[in-house]
Amino acid sequence: MTSVLRSQTGFLVSSLQKQPLATTRFVFNQLPRASFVGIRAYSSQQQGKQILLRDHGVFANYVPPEQAPSITDFQKWRLTKWRNMKNSVQNMMSVGLIKYKSQFEKWNSGKFLNEAEETYKDMNDAFARGDRTVLEEVCLDSMYSNLKNQLKNRHNVRWEWNFHGNVEQPKIVCVRCVGTTGVSKHGFAVGQVTVRMFTKQTMAVFDKKNKLIGGDPNKVHNILEYVVFQKTISDPEDIWRVYGKIAAPEKLVQQ
Repeated sequence: MTSVLRSQTGFLVSSLQKQPLATTRFVFNQLPRASFVGIRAYSSQQQGKQILLRDHGVFANYVPPEQAPSITDFQKWRLTKWRNMKNSVQNMMSVGLIKYKSQFEKWNSGKFLNEAEETYKDMNDAFARGDRTVLEEVCLDSMYSNLKNQLKNRHNVRWEWNFHGNVEQPKIVCVRCVGTTGVSKHGFAVGQVTVRMFTKQTMAVFDKKNKLIGGDPNKVHNILEYVVFQKTISDPEDIWRVYGKIAAPEKLVQQ
């Protein structure tokens, strides 16, 4: 029963080692809070234009180690310190660039994290319910395609997913901003932000007779993920959406 669940979900932590962009979720009792997230629809013509512009790969791709190396391994300790310091400087520069280029909505870290958390929950809820419309709104093309393919393999089962709060508050670990006009305030620019999400979740899978065939609706799991959000900064109508996920450095080393 457990092997069936793992093959269908990609929710388990081990799946990140094989598919950094794989999903991890399931059925929230509430309807998606689309109005809070600021979801809006695009016409097919606009959407086609967005597809050409918004798939740049993950460039906000640095994740600090969960545990700093011991100073006894001085070379590794020094390298990690240098990388963390370099990332902090790049984060500050990118935030400054986003603030400078955001002519329509100024950057606010607290507001962004609240919005990111709601988008993350809406994505998981929609995936559990099989709601492709909401998934398309809160995810960018690569993530949406990944989740849609997983939904195709779901047959005569019902998923339940619930969010039970945070183990630790969401934290921004990497910010990057790129554009076609350098430091000019005008022209195309896109931003990516990687957020460390450490949350409490429950998941269960039921067959068509409402019999539990996987998971446990009463067992809370602590799930650690690094979620990449992206927004076209130069587009006044765009919002922060989920681009994908990246594995923690420790998981990458284990591959």
